[in-house]
Amino acid sequence: MNKKSSWFIGAICGMALTLGLSLGGYAVGADQAPSLSMEQQILGAKSKVDHEALAAQYEREAKELQAKAQEHKKMARAYDKAGGYFGAEGKFDMVRHCNNIAQKYEDAAKENLALAKIHRGLAEKAK
Repeated sequence: MNKKSSWFIGAICGMALTLGLSLGGYAVGADQAPSLSMEQQILGAKSKVDHEALAAQYEREAKELQAKAQEHKKMARAYDKAGGYFGAEGKFDMVRHCNNIAQKYEDAAKENLALAKIHRGLAEKAK
């Protein structure tokens, strides 16, 4: 192989690699979302599909948050059965702590569902 053909093959391989890396996030199957950050998805949301994808993401997050809230409620019940207070001086209220965290997760889940509802509405109005 001469110097010119070696350079040409190297240039083609370099272009193919660059193209593959730049389009890699879009080369996904039908059941997978592109690997864009939420910020990128929000900024780029124009179509019905874009808004439906955001709504689905918020709904998935809400489901995960609701599961975490339930987990902390179970922990609160377990701490209650164990006496409820732990710590060096025995004054840290674990039941209240777990219930507070559960409430924060529930509130966050509600906020995510509200965002999902907004994006479902935007999807209906989009082209």
